[in-house]
Amino acid sequence: MTNLVTKLDEILDSNLVFFIESKTDLKLLDELKLNSNIINKIKEIIKNDKNKLISFYLWHEKFEFLFLFFYSKNSTKTVIEFLWEEIITLPEKLTLVTWNEQLLLKLVDATFLSRYKFDKYKSDKKEDIVNILVNKQNEKLVKNRLKTIQNIILARDLWETPSSDLYPESFAKLIKKTKFKNIKVKIFDSKQVEKQWLLLLHNVWKWSVKWPYMVILEKIIDKSLPTIWLVWKWITFDTGWIQVKPGDHMYEMKWDMCWAASVYATIKELDEKNLNVNIIACLVLAENHISWNSYKPSDIIKSYSWKTVDIIHTDAEWRLVLADGVSYISKNYKLDKIITVATLTWAVMVALWYRYAWIMWNDKELIKKFIDYSQDNFEKYIQLPFDNYFIEKTKDSKVADVENLNRWVYAWSSMWAAFLSNFVLNGEKYTHLDIAWTALNWLEPYWLFNKWSTWFWVDSLSSILIDIK
Repeated sequence: MTNLVTKLDEILDSNLVFFIESKTDLKLLDELKLNSNIINKIKEIIKNDKNKLISFYLWHEKFEFLFLFFYSKNSTKTVIEFLWEEIITLPEKLTLVTWNEQLLLKLVDATFLSRYKFDKYKSDKKEDIVNILVNKQNEKLVKNRLKTIQNIILARDLWETPSSDLYPESFAKLIKKTKFKNIKVKIFDSKQVEKQWLLLLHNVWKWSVKWPYMVILEKIIDKSLPTIWLVWKWITFDTGWIQVKPGDHMYEMKWDMCWAASVYATIKELDEKNLNVNIIACLVLAENHISWNSYKPSDIIKSYSWKTVDIIHTDAEWRLVLADGVSYISKNYKLDKIITVATLTWAVMVALWYRYAWIMWNDKELIKKFIDYSQDNFEKYIQLPFDNYFIEKTKDSKVADVENLNRWVYAWSSMWAAFLSNFVLNGEKYTHLDIAWTALNWLEPYWLFNKWSTWFWVDSLSSILIDIK
């Protein structure tokens, strides 16, 4: 539960979280009538000028504890790095107070995102009650940020939902029920998928009991403006087909749908925003399940673009469903830019661990925006070198136009972006993001990212698209 308050006397039964920069900030606490020992201790912390969290037990009718954060401007850590380490340890009932509106937003981010937990299926739940002290100047700013956080948490909740409850049809129904204000929704069910000759998608689904869907979300402001297209895969569970996943990694495969969850959350975030571009998003939804009629290595499948694909490995399914999505949108819409996102390879984790995403291809202007965004924000991108060599290596098959895996070129992230580029039909500017392990953080929580599903990309993409002129 979240409450915006304008006075501390509006609050009952909470703990005060106070972010302080200088002695003048203490005026915000005047009505608490803190004793002189506490005031002197706070002044001493400010004088020492070192990052510090200290708690005081308050003999107060409204607040049990005061948790005071002091951040030194000389610190080598960012504000977010400092906050997340400590704020996850605080109790459920919190009231956030600070003088500086930018610090207030960071405090809000850390409180809701660093402390995120998925407890939908738990019988014993503890509600995190958060009050935020606002004034006329920052109330709208805080409300807007809370809306973004709600969309981020929506993406996380979808990521964590098991595939028994969240599968192509149920997700398509969820999107259809969403009360968009400026988004048009088109849904292709399994019969339309087959009728449209989306054969790569059809073969990845082939005879799972969960039918495939494709969902298109359109925000068309003005047809004379540039149009950007976003395409995502949503494999609600990825068994690997005939070349089945190792048992130790099968549990995590419910998260193979997280990129479509991110684009859905991003589109919700952009629904009511003022944009200077048209946005079209395509969510390609399927379950990759072992079945009696699974496609096999050495099969040759015709794509929507009519190019044939040599199946080298059945666990390279995501690039197949994305390829059909890319071709469909490229053929049926007039586009200026195409952005694809997926977890491509272990290669990105080996090179960059869990902290950075790779970005590549030929849209230099857009790539620069992602790199610039990384300088001052917690979602980080690094550009990967790319050239036509990789595209040519996707055509090494002796029996088909392209192959879905080249065993001998180990630059895997580049190779799979190159594979998708074969299905861009009209020379649109193309950008691919490999967010494999920034999205699926198997290691440890850090900054605003929890362990496992992090929601990486929602904040950065929505910010960048809003900024495009």
